[in-house]
Amino acid sequence: MLLAGDVGGTKTLLGIYEPAPPEPGNGGPRPGTPRRPRERHVRRFATADHGSLDEMLSAFLRALPAPVTLDAAVLGVAGPVRDNAAALTNVPWRLDGAALAERFRVPAVRLVNDLVATGHAVPVLAPSERAVLQAGRPAADGNAALIAPGTGCGEALLHRVGGRFVPVPSEAGHADFAARTPDEVGLLEALTARFGRASYEHVLSGPGLGHLHAASHVDRPCAAAPDPAAPPSPARITAAALAAECPGCVAAVDRFVAALGAEAGNLGLRSFATAGVYIGGGIAPRILPRLRSRGFLDAFRAKGPMRALAADMPVVVIDAPHPALLGAATAAAELAAERAGVGA
Repeated sequence: MLLAGDVGGTKTLLGIYEPAPPEPGNGGPRPGTPRRPRERHVRRFATADHGSLDEMLSAFLRALPAPVTLDAAVLGVAGPVRDNAAALTNVPWRLDGAALAERFRVPAVRLVNDLVATGHAVPVLAPSERAVLQAGRPAADGNAALIAPGTGCGEALLHRVGGRFVPVPSEAGHADFAARTPDEVGLLEALTARFGRASYEHVLSGPGLGHLHAASHVDRPCAAAPDPAAPPSPARITAAALAAECPGCVAAVDRFVAALGAEAGNLGLRSFATAGVYIGGGIAPRILPRLRSRGFLDAFRAKGPMRALAADMPVVVIDAPHPALLGAATAAAELAAERAGVGA
């Protein structure tokens, strides 16, 4: 049995999974073809309700219908991972894989960045969990890339090594925001005045939607939030935009869409993502109608001499219930197989 986790600043998902059974006549997964583990138990926690991950894991395991013997665990965490240890960005927790393995008697515990965890889910997504924005011309031997706007903005590279994707972490969401239009230059100036610098996370995230909302309502009230002292939530902004309730909210979401298209295209060029650029996170599935507009793809493809290359890259929104948890479980299955000496 496998333990998977998606540990974030706001919420944490923990799950017990079972590796996919071998195919008939095959002793194990074929190289380059990870198989989707079977979900057995998943539970959501409010991260701040617990003093530590140890406490949360203990509560999760105690509540299972029957005790389980764990063969491997992979936990995706919202923050950089070094030497199998990590400090969460928005929670005062420090996690150590070796200590967790000893505490919970798991043969192997691996910590990975949450975008790396999501990257492990990409090869096992069902067709219904992929919303295609651009079919492109996928290269069977190409790299892929992942960008995920949500509470923050994460990015990861999916290098093709030995016929399979190997997710590589980055903190590119904290890189400097590059303005492309007069509107974005004004946004850059406002964000720089407020924060000292402007990063992509200041734009492509839930808080970023709030910044875009403020910039779109400087000289007009918001129909989605009559009380100026109570700005609308990101979910309310997107709902008002999709329902065309408020022109300012429509403008904010359209600016978000264009900026996301531009940075997704940048990431595609940086990683030579001829196998596809994937968009994860919680925001993209909620605004699919706007992402299908010309604003997104025009910005994605507007790469000068590399326009044709960008137009050939598939672009896919991940529309799955909890892809980072699924990816962590897929990585845990591979980790268990490695320890057992089975090809993963």
